[in-house]
Amino acid sequence: MKVQIGYMILYGVLSAVFYLVVPLVLFEVVANLNLMTFTDAFKTSIIVIGIIGVVVSMLRHLFPKDTVANRLIAFAATVYSGIYLVYMFGGFTPGVAFGTYAINIPAIPPLPSISVLLGLQLIAWLFFASSGIRALQYLVEAIEISKQKEYNVKVRRQFKLSKVFKVLGSILGLVIFGYFGSLVYSGLNLGFDIHDTFGFDHDDNSTPDPSDDTLSLTITFDVSNQGIYAIYGASIDVRFLTVTSANTSALPENTIIGESLDNAYSIFHSFTVTPNNDVTVVINPTYIVGFLTTDAVLAFQISFSTVYAGILITLNVSLSIPWTALI
Repeated sequence: MKVQIGYMILYGVLSAVFYLVVPLVLFEVVANLNLMTFTDAFKTSIIVIGIIGVVVSMLRHLFPKDTVANRLIAFAATVYSGIYLVYMFGGFTPGVAFGTYAINIPAIPPLPSISVLLGLQLIAWLFFASSGIRALQYLVEAIEISKQKEYNVKVRRQFKLSKVFKVLGSILGLVIFGYFGSLVYSGLNLGFDIHDTFGFDHDDNSTPDPSDDTLSLTITFDVSNQGIYAIYGASIDVRFLTVTSANTSALPENTIIGESLDNAYSIFHSFTVTPNNDVTVVINPTYIVGFLTTDAVLAFQISFSTVYAGILITLNVSLSIPWTALI
């Protein structure tokens, strides 16, 4: 059987770029931008999986295209590339939900710290489905070559079965790239703005004793969604915590003094701005007296969870604000 050493080396180099160079360079760029960090174990696994992928790709192109060996190795290589992409976008890290990636941006005063959790399960399965369809093309071609028989399907007219899988795989690939492009465009056109001032509602119950007072803060935010996808099923949690306190007996440090959980918003439509959305946080009665009488630094934390274009997103924002006693 004729072998193709030149093709094997050429595709080995190209595969090394795809499996090793691109992801490792991407990891370093993202890490240097302080957007995301990758564990050494994850990087090592990518290197090992990538080397195996390069070897499989080289073996695929060692034999001419019209041989059973080539088609069978092409089948194995395509399945393997699907598994590789599932690992890249889905991950198999123990204790971490499948497909979950975290982006952390530290606080640069006066800007808040931001962390984002992305659930990329849909992307992982789309890549795996695309690879599976293309792999079936090579498997059918291997059977056809070995049996010297052509398999066809008939839908109004007759089509070669392997060509059907090839067309379906190509269409799904175009859909995935179009989906990626729309995600990038839409993601760059999303905005979440928290107003600098807070609404304040203090009821002293017409008594000089602050122990029977009620107190609440209202946070206002705007959502700008100029992307092509609507934001569905958004849930917002807001918390106020003490960071430092001038009187720790009245107002302890590192303590949640008020929170408002599970504030639901059914939809933020595409190509729209939804301004002045309010969330009211009721201060815990235990800490109202200390809150009214003590200077402190508070941490304002907001968690925004939603599904956007099939991706699960959790945005966490933390901002430190000074608090001056009112009494």
